[in-house]
Amino acid sequence: MRYFFINLVLSIFYVLPSWFLKIIWPLQRKKIRGEFLDYQSAVFIKIIGVFGYKIDTENFSNIERTRSNFSRLKIKISEDTPKKYTTKNHVLNHAENVFIREYTPNKILSERSMLYFHGGGYALGSVDTHHNFVSRMCIELGIKIYSLEYRLAPENKFPIALIDAFEAYKWLKNKDYSEQQIMLCGDSAGGHLAASLANYLDLKQMKLPYSQVLIYPMISPSLEFESMELFKEDFLLTKTSMAWFWEQLKAQDNNDQDPKFDLLKQRNVTNFQIKTSIITAGFDPLCDEGNDYANHLISQGNEVSQLHFQELFHGFVTFTRIKAARDAVLEIIKEIKKI
Repeated sequence: MRYFFINLVLSIFYVLPSWFLKIIWPLQRKKIRGEFLDYQSAVFIKIIGVFGYKIDTENFSNIERTRSNFSRLKIKISEDTPKKYTTKNHVLNHAENVFIREYTPNKILSERSMLYFHGGGYALGSVDTHHNFVSRMCIELGIKIYSLEYRLAPENKFPIALIDAFEAYKWLKNKDYSEQQIMLCGDSAGGHLAASLANYLDLKQMKLPYSQVLIYPMISPSLEFESMELFKEDFLLTKTSMAWFWEQLKAQDNNDQDPKFDLLKQRNVTNFQIKTSIITAGFDPLCDEGNDYANHLISQGNEVSQLHFQELFHGFVTFTRIKAARDAVLEIIKEIKKI
């Protein structure tokens, strides 16, 4: 009954134009860096602040994670994808409960593929929470996408998820995909995992995939970025939660010096060349670290493109019932097509 009521409220909210929202739900938005947060997004954040599941970080457990993921799945935040694809799960044998979900579009347009890593701060999320986004990309791009269910923190500290990502990459290679046919992609923690895997492959002096798409990625545990202070609260993702996510992932203090953990410490071992696209959101605490990583890669000779959505907030790719978020996802897909 609770979720029925929430979804009823949201179903009405999603169809209301912004001009009408401003009348029935007036908000005093703060202009930051010369911009306002998209109005529909601002109201949505207020609604989800009331009805969304609040994680008990003091008593976090797998049960708490399951409740959080369940709530995210039950609240209708993203558009359903037309059933123009099929899925199949593949178990990876190196560890329990690690699997890859293969998405195959009805119409394949390219023999290239994508290895996708979901977000959730390494402690939350699943292939299910990101199913609609991944399936939409599968259809629009006309490629097979392999979404990895990797092991989560704090039960599985760094570098366990990276090991899972490496095993998934090897599994794809064993399916006769060459490096030039594999694109890495991930959002938030998944963006960090994708970039960390590329860094790991470089450290092992292995050939890199042809590209990586990093969607508002976690980059550095330092949290010393202007955007982290400007947007530390009131925009869904908070500075406090980011500090908590990094702490759950960290196995020991010297992880902060590891270039696979703090990506700004990455340095080329081989001729590290991977075509990169970095997507950022204007009202996101992670915005500046994404920009810094783009500059870091450029300084080492990489081809980097950037796509910035000034009026949006962290996590928007899974909130496509918000018009601005839906439009942004279509722009991201266009960006990937260019690659």
